[in-house]
Amino acid sequence: MKLLSKFLVCSFAAMAVSAFGQIPVPIPPVLSGPVIDLTVQAGTTVIYPGFTTNTIGYNGNFLGPTIVLDAGQQVQFNVHNQLTDTTTVHWHGLNVSPANDGSPHVIIKAGETWSPAFPILDKAATYWYHPHPHGKTMKQVLLGAAGFIIVRDAEEAALNLPRTYGVDDVPLVFQFKTFDAQKQLVMDDEADNAVLVNGVVDGVVSSPAQMVRYRLLNGSSHRFFNFGFANNKAFHQISSDAGLLNAPISMSRLILAPGERADIIVDLSGEQGNTLTLKSFGTGLPQGYPGGTMMMGGTMGPLDNTDFNVLTINVVAATANPVMSMPSTLTNNVVWSQSGAATRSLGFTAQPMMSMTNFFINGLKYDMETINFTTEQGKTEIWNITNQTMMAHPLHIHGNHFYVLSVNGATPPPNERGRKDVVVVPPMNGSVKLITKYENYGDADMPYMYHCHILSHEDGGMMGQFIVNPAASGTSGVAEQPTFSVSPNPVSTGVLNVDISLPKAGKLEFSLLDGAGRTVRSFDFGEKTADNQALVLNISGLASGIYLLESHLSGERLGVVKVVVQ
Repeated sequence: MKLLSKFLVCSFAAMAVSAFGQIPVPIPPVLSGPVIDLTVQAGTTVIYPGFTTNTIGYNGNFLGPTIVLDAGQQVQFNVHNQLTDTTTVHWHGLNVSPANDGSPHVIIKAGETWSPAFPILDKAATYWYHPHPHGKTMKQVLLGAAGFIIVRDAEEAALNLPRTYGVDDVPLVFQFKTFDAQKQLVMDDEADNAVLVNGVVDGVVSSPAQMVRYRLLNGSSHRFFNFGFANNKAFHQISSDAGLLNAPISMSRLILAPGERADIIVDLSGEQGNTLTLKSFGTGLPQGYPGGTMMMGGTMGPLDNTDFNVLTINVVAATANPVMSMPSTLTNNVVWSQSGAATRSLGFTAQPMMSMTNFFINGLKYDMETINFTTEQGKTEIWNITNQTMMAHPLHIHGNHFYVLSVNGATPPPNERGRKDVVVVPPMNGSVKLITKYENYGDADMPYMYHCHILSHEDGGMMGQFIVNPAASGTSGVAEQPTFSVSPNPVSTGVLNVDISLPKAGKLEFSLLDGAGRTVRSFDFGEKTADNQALVLNISGLASGIYLLESHLSGERLGVVKVVVQ
């Protein structure tokens, strides 16, 4: 682990108030390297002067460090849970195996450590990490558990783009939140009454008079932002959720749903000494998009359907070697062929039909024990999503990127044609068609998630899960049929009972593997006869999560089963 940004003037630990009452936006410190330690912990933070707010953070009291990773590197995380509750960490947008994804199935108990390890297979872009325990995601994220992930690669590094972290390459997480009279965070995302940027209200950032990249993340639990400058200054979007766009897209408004990210370039050359105001234009949100007006009219929170300031930018002198121009082309996104692709349909509904809180996918609520569908590694799929509710829903799919083929039957706008992992499905019979392909991982036991990224909807069950079976060639994943059974499963007692029928005599051994495929415990039962065996495995002291238990007879693999340790 390497801490790279101690030189930064602003940090999450020190938020000095300026002479004008605005607060300098803190820049998160950076972690990088092959081994990264994260500690999720409860703390307190002064967000409003004179008040101490209870919060959650990674490696601190509120929010977390920015993790910088290089495409192709191997990384191991050690996530230490110092909360009094269970949690998970989801690497939002990263292409990882289901066992490393941090889903609701990979629980980290209080006081325990989770150590996933995986290669970075992603394109240069802005990703993020946050908790994902079922039924608890909104609370932990609202209290502050979230942080940036920046992936760099050779293609992006060859472009003339701003990339001096914290100077002309600035990560900015914008979050609607609800505070009560004592400035405590309220778990009611329908009544959001404040907006924070990097954890501060009424924030100000100093940026040099040159090309500046702002990495925008909507880390809210519920509402959409409609970003734009008060003077309607144009800017260019260069990246969407999971990679560069083909070319910079000029715009004056940018809508981001919860979970979405966008890198924008703002030309501040010639602006030295000026002050710019970044706003959210809630009055410009389409009807049915949280943060604007509801389909039947009216609003839920005090900031809905209003235009308000979210960030002040003071333009200072240019740096020694400023970026003063922008490439005309960035990359070449190649969409998978639709020929021969399998198709599936997802439908969003509400009960009753006009409900704004009770949502279903294909008529179902999430059930951790139910696999909603299966697919196969390497198979191209087209998903047709329809939304019959009165609210727009941002759909997030885990473990892979996708491309949006159409929105309401039309070609998506240019800034939505890059690699995505969140897509907004418009309300009132709105539709989205997307294409995806899970090429790198197959796992017959552990599912990926898909869900609405409005966190109260997700916690309320607007989520499903699917299995990507290993490729038919059998080159990856676990395809064998188990030849033994285990009980109880899930197990919380530290003792696992195994019933196995041996086809022949031989030396019987078991290996327990974690999500990264590492053997965490071995069991040698010596020579056994060819008959039924009832065995007991001591698994006390294991961290909660999902494991694979392999059986071998005289070195020959008999089978494997999934074991859930609670």
